[in-house]
Amino acid sequence: MLMVEPLERPLSSYIHTQFVTADENSSVAEAVKILQPKNVEIILVTSSSNGKYVGIVTDSDILEKVVMKGEDSDLITIKSIMTSPIITLPSSSTVKEAIKLMRARKIKHLPVTDSTINNDEEKIIGTVTQQYLAEVIRIAVIERTFRSYRKIIREHYKPIFANVAIIMQFTGLLMIIPALLGTLWGEWQSSIGIYLAFVGMSLTGYIMNTLGEKSPLNLKQSSIVVVLSFVLLSLFGSLPYMYINPFWGELTPFLFLQVLS
Repeated sequence: MLMVEPLERPLSSYIHTQFVTADENSSVAEAVKILQPKNVEIILVTSSSNGKYVGIVTDSDILEKVVMKGEDSDLITIKSIMTSPIITLPSSSTVKEAIKLMRARKIKHLPVTDSTINNDEEKIIGTVTQQYLAEVIRIAVIERTFRSYRKIIREHYKPIFANVAIIMQFTGLLMIIPALLGTLWGEWQSSIGIYLAFVGMSLTGYIMNTLGEKSPLNLKQSSIVVVLSFVLLSLFGSLPYMYINPFWGELTPFLFLQVLS
């Protein structure tokens, strides 16, 4: 399956469908009351005469043109601070086209129209923001960068994990036999050591089986499976001997230095 480049993806995939509208003669105070409950950043302004969209007001417009200037929000209409006319793009346009248009017009919010409707009256179905599109591109680039590494792991290392997991789980099951015999004969200390090896092998096998993927091995992968299995089996196979080692009491942190001296 071919992956579509982030910049060539349609805007329809990234539209925020929730937006609010207000009459051009509404006050800024009324506009703020509309914005806050909806948790949106823009208001599409409609004409008092025909109800068509005539402008756009953002939360930045309210902050810069009213709040920062100390104006009375009850006396200022949104018509006086709106950006007009509305700049739109059809939903079939690409992300690249949207970002290019927003940079050229120096806008951060772009209403999107329904590209399936062919008439003079544009039907706005949502909005996109420059910040959101930039974030989408950033994530897509990161995913594309790491896609090759995931492919390497899937093709080269997952088969190794799966095959080593089989060996560890099978060997762990074999450890049950001496563990049960030791339990029946009352050799509790030896049995506990063998049980520890069984748990370690089974748990390691389970984890590697989860990470792995069964598929044929090449010569290099087979060699790695043999070496890795040998190392792990040696490690877990030594647990019973480490557990019952009668010399633990005589070992001290300075024993190695004493031997060297």
